[in-house]
Amino acid sequence: MIPCPNCGRELKIITTTYDVPFFNKVLLTSITCECGFKHADSIVCEIKDPIRFKIKINSGNLFTKVIRSSSGTIRLPEIGVDIEPGPASQAFITNLEGILDRVAGIVETAKKWNADDVNKVNRCDWILRKIRDTIEGKDELTLILEDPFGNSLVLSDEAFKEVMSKEEASMLKTGMTIFELTGLSDEELEKL
Repeated sequence: MIPCPNCGRELKIITTTYDVPFFNKVLLTSITCECGFKHADSIVCEIKDPIRFKIKINSGNLFTKVIRSSSGTIRLPEIGVDIEPGPASQAFITNLEGILDRVAGIVETAKKWNADDVNKVNRCDWILRKIRDTIEGKDELTLILEDPFGNSLVLSDEAFKEVMSKEEASMLKTGMTIFELTGLSDEELEKL
């Protein structure tokens, strides 16, 4: 029995696998409780070669599809933005404009939180202006999408695609929490 973190009752757990375009097999998990607690997750079941995509974002390609797996890292180097996966990272499908909108929303929030710091507000305004200028066709930004498990994708002939080295991939965050039990005997591990 796995207890609900909300009320302690037994959780209902359902898992299934689906074949999803561009991701292949995906494990879907749904966890629910009578008290209303819910959690869903998806895990790509296949690991491919580590991959990197680069594309210049401009007003002519804003609708280019971007598929980011839960292990993908997105970078916009001209404005100093890195979106790295964490333990609650989820995969998503959007387009280049959607990425810029997500970043703009986060920057707007950061601007509000730092309203009393002129330097931070100015930095936020500069980033927002660069995003707006890119959408309006007055500027370009570079999107870099890196995935150590190869499950992310930029769907465009304009995108430069390369296989990353194992060393480069090892420097990326994966979003996974890994527990290592060291110093325990086999008997102690069996008791866990």
